[in-house]
Amino acid sequence: MRLIFIRHGDPDYLNDDLTDKGRREVELLTKRVCSWKNITQIYQSPLGRAKATAAPSLKLLGRTAITCNWLQEFYYKTTYPKNYPDSYRAGKKEMCWDLLPQYFAGDNKFFDKDKWADSKLMKGGNIKKFYKEVCDGIDGILKSYGYIRRTNILYEVKNPVPNHNWSEPVYKYHLQSIKDDYPEETTLVFFCHLGVMFTIIAHLTGLSPMQLWQGFYVAPTSITVLNSEERLKGKACFRVERLGDTNHLTNGGERISSSGYFADVLNEI
Repeated sequence: MRLIFIRHGDPDYLNDDLTDKGRREVELLTKRVCSWKNITQIYQSPLGRAKATAAPSLKLLGRTAITCNWLQEFYYKTTYPKNYPDSYRAGKKEMCWDLLPQYFAGDNKFFDKDKWADSKLMKGGNIKKFYKEVCDGIDGILKSYGYIRRTNILYEVKNPVPNHNWSEPVYKYHLQSIKDDYPEETTLVFFCHLGVMFTIIAHLTGLSPMQLWQGFYVAPTSITVLNSEERLKGKACFRVERLGDTNHLTNGGERISSSGYFADVLNEI
């Protein structure tokens, strides 16, 4: 199984839409999406900027997307402690993962996949509940395709896919992906957001989402790919093949947006 996550285009957050730059990005993205083979199903966030990103691809492909409320951005609020380093936010309700590095690095619970949501900060906003909604949402979709979660990263597969790298004369380390040519391969595409995408990836790979929220960035219209891998027949885990790919922007001469960084960044690259 292949999971493809697409972040929305450069956002106009005030109006939950795309900027003019975002629409240019989406035009380049759409050409790329419409070249993919064997898309099984497309899912989208209910938010306007994600729907506006998906709409041109859906129109050209003649497809409809399933809208999932849990695919909205993971921007749930919690109460910051009164001794928070940024006095402006101290004691106030703010987005749960927009943290100063020194605060994030100072609590070991944030790095623990089983304890991060039980930290004092996360309990201040019942974040564990919202995290479970996302985890249950993606696991529900995977289950409908025969991937049933059994441990914190392992899925039981009802209809195992032949491991072509082992059963066919293909070099173990090949540079060109041949997954598109397998008719039995399930490919699911998700148009969503940076925060919820990292939430899902953390769940699938056994990490604390705090590490991804704090340590990684993906640009608007970037493409992230996860593939399932069955080292033993009928038992699969997910691995990140590609993270934040923006080749369609680079090849199209469109500068990569920095929207999604916590602070303003230099835009010289």
